[in-house]
Amino acid sequence: MRRFFNFFFTKNLQQQNDETVTVANDSVVELKDRYFADSPINNPEKDRFKRWSFAERVAQTIDSRSDPSSIVIGIYGPWGDGKTTVLNFIEQSLKESPNIICVKFNPWRFTDEVNLIKGFFKALAEAIGKSITSPSEKVGELLDKYSSGLTGFNLTLFDSLRFTPGQGIQSLGKTLSSVELEILKKRLESFLKKEGKRVVVLIDDIDRIDKNEIQAVFKLVKLSADFDNTAYILAFDEEMVATALSEKYGSGDIQAGRNFLEKIIQVPLNLPKADRVALLEYCIEGIEEVLSDTGIQISEEEFRYYFLENFVNGLEIRLKTPRMTKRYVNALAFSLPILKGEVNLPDLMLVEGLRIFYPALYNIVKNKRDYFSGSPLSYDNSEQFKQRSLELINRGVQSLTVEEAEAAKSLLKALFPRLNQTGILGITDYFSNWREEWDIEQRVCSVHYFDRFFSYAISENDISDQELIAFLSNLENISIQEIISNIKSFNGDQKSNIFVIKLKNKIRELSSLASQNLALAISLLGDTFPKDRTLIANAFSGAGILISQLVNNIENDDIKMDIARQIVLQANPISFAFECFKWLIPREEGERIERPLSSDQGRVIGEAFAQRIKQLSQASPLYLQFPEDAHSLIYVWSCWGSEDEVKQHLVETLSSNPQNAVEFLKCYLPNLWSTAYYGTRKGNFERTQYDDLARLVAPNLIYELIRNIYGSALDNPEYDSDNPKRSLEQKVVNQFALIHQIVTKNTGNGENQQNL
Repeated sequence: MRRFFNFFFTKNLQQQNDETVTVANDSVVELKDRYFADSPINNPEKDRFKRWSFAERVAQTIDSRSDPSSIVIGIYGPWGDGKTTVLNFIEQSLKESPNIICVKFNPWRFTDEVNLIKGFFKALAEAIGKSITSPSEKVGELLDKYSSGLTGFNLTLFDSLRFTPGQGIQSLGKTLSSVELEILKKRLESFLKKEGKRVVVLIDDIDRIDKNEIQAVFKLVKLSADFDNTAYILAFDEEMVATALSEKYGSGDIQAGRNFLEKIIQVPLNLPKADRVALLEYCIEGIEEVLSDTGIQISEEEFRYYFLENFVNGLEIRLKTPRMTKRYVNALAFSLPILKGEVNLPDLMLVEGLRIFYPALYNIVKNKRDYFSGSPLSYDNSEQFKQRSLELINRGVQSLTVEEAEAAKSLLKALFPRLNQTGILGITDYFSNWREEWDIEQRVCSVHYFDRFFSYAISENDISDQELIAFLSNLENISIQEIISNIKSFNGDQKSNIFVIKLKNKIRELSSLASQNLALAISLLGDTFPKDRTLIANAFSGAGILISQLVNNIENDDIKMDIARQIVLQANPISFAFECFKWLIPREEGERIERPLSSDQGRVIGEAFAQRIKQLSQASPLYLQFPEDAHSLIYVWSCWGSEDEVKQHLVETLSSNPQNAVEFLKCYLPNLWSTAYYGTRKGNFERTQYDDLARLVAPNLIYELIRNIYGSALDNPEYDSDNPKRSLEQKVVNQFALIHQIVTKNTGNGENQQNL
């Protein structure tokens, strides 16, 4: 690993600085020039994996062979390991010998057995014809007759393989009595011997054709074209071909296919594995080329100590062939330009490695987001959740070796740190502010970025980071109305929450002026942030916190106060003004979120807000205009304005209509979070609410007003909070009446209730 690090960084990072550069999507270079071509090489100078020396030894062995009998050589190797390159090199080496005629034949081009045989002999005739110009024998005609004899009848010739080769040909000759195949064969052999030539047939892509064609190729080589002075070099994946042959010549198990291959292949040669370091170097060079073409620079710290370390620990064990390297690099060439600036690129490079090298595990991760990055609203740390997570991971690695499975799990731990935090993979760590950090870094472990890594797109309910950055960079240069228009374009259906989250992560990067403008603009858009009362955290509350953080960004105290005053006086609707005010004033002890105003500053802003609330109350009672927020607004008016004015307002408006007393009581019912309803519901009217109300209005007045409506039904009120037959109005009236009667009884009389 150290050798690998040194190779890459001395050779490739000298011209890079430690800045992470993001290029706008509209400047992406053409894709067509960026991909690694998955094609074999012909030039030995480009041989990265020592294939030339292997090929040269094979060629020399064939060239020096004195035995005239036909020989079949098999070159075994998995897909993408360089078998075609080796055949190219063998051909190139053999061309130096004047006595060798090379014939390249690819059975993949033919659709059936007849065409395959005809195509083979046509290729053979053309190659011999080009090499020999002797008029003594027209070899093309001989080969044409021979192939016609083989294909003149629709026969299945594999049964001949149950006999010796000579018996098979004799049987075939008897069957095709109109063509003396054996005589033709002898004439062809005599011709090659006379000319002093050996024909070497190179057959590639056998493992790409279907099983019937695979069987036809081996029949052709062993029964139909086993002339003296010929050699066949067949390149294929042994396991795939053996599987195909086993269905015809055995019980169907792969060993039966291997046993059959032993009868055909006289010299089996396993292609040497590509050198590990050479593969690594080849892969990293490809990655560097992609990064260069896309205009992306990754800091040495990110590349060396995050990406490269996890690549070597988690992916390198599966990097076994040059083709796998090309597939991986080409995957990066596709994904990096598309998601540049939208995700964490080192993470993306590792996720693409997960897709290429561990496809089963990749699909599990892709389809089970909650187990790896969590969900927006929950973080399950239960034992049942841990067990299920481990089962999913083990299913994804079940086909791997022990070492490969451990490497895959190592990669998962790097990509999804919550697996460490929960101890799912054996390590328990603690991360402070982990969700916020993952969002800022655009990590795949962030629930807000996870989907991008697997869809290569920004969903309709998401917001492009690039577009958001462009918007934020222009905040100092455009008007408040222009900012509002831009926010509305971002803040569409179901986007408000993600808009708030993304802005929150960018606040520290904004200037004082940009923060002022953005805070004022957002304060006018409260209606665009849904106050979803079914959620503990919602965009409405988040926007209020966001404004508080933006105001906190303002360095000058006078400007900060002016902006805060404007916000509480203009924020719309009034409920959003209260939300902003709540997060602007000094926090209570134990609260985590930092507030921008001191106690004295908060008092001044509170007085201004109280005046606004007072003016609103002149139109109609606050508890009728704003039933969900009246309790909070009355609280602000009484604390930062005039408590006497509040009392007067309440007495006058309540006395004007007894029903107003009922509506007023309903405003004091708390909103409670309920796991049963997965949302909020109205709680009970309790002694706490009674005492709070009594601070501003005499409970006796309320009691008399509601008795005007309910009469003797309140003589024996019932507190029952779970009676489904009672309306919310009946519930609150009965609960208030019961508490009032108890309080009155305990105090002896109700004469001084307004002082409770």
